[in-house]
Amino acid sequence: MLTDLLQRLRPDPVRRRIEDSIRSGTGLSKADWTLPAPTIEPAEIDQLVEDVADWCRERIASIRRPYGIDQLALALACATPGGDPLASKTFGVFRPVDFYSEDGVGDRVEAFLRAVPVDDLNAQLEAGATGIRFAAALFSWGDVAREAMFDEDEDATE
Repeated sequence: MLTDLLQRLRPDPVRRRIEDSIRSGTGLSKADWTLPAPTIEPAEIDQLVEDVADWCRERIASIRRPYGIDQLALALACATPGGDPLASKTFGVFRPVDFYSEDGVGDRVEAFLRAVPVDDLNAQLEAGATGIRFAAALFSWGDVAREAMFDEDEDATE
């Protein structure tokens, strides 16, 4: 009985590895794109949509998938450099196939980027902003799982 209690109080090494991995930034990819002043044209939004989608596809293609763990999370934001967010959106947890499906995450990313009013962005530029920054963060649970499960150096010391 005492052994069972002590076992429950002992930290879980896998949980600790996962927490350490997340804290160190494993699985997190970030990118940003700045649309410069003086005005933003619709063609620049079209190019932004393509650039963000290409970046997402490249990152999704490079994630680790140990034992089929391939869940991702994605967030996008738009702000003036150093300023408060003008718009942001999270896309929850999804699998790579969900990015490509009809009405999937890829389509919702495009819809979000196109829904940010160009007139509002241009008003920010007219008010003195040096540009409009769009940022993306993509998180891969597969990368975290791989590091937590297959950290051979850690296994040797425990």
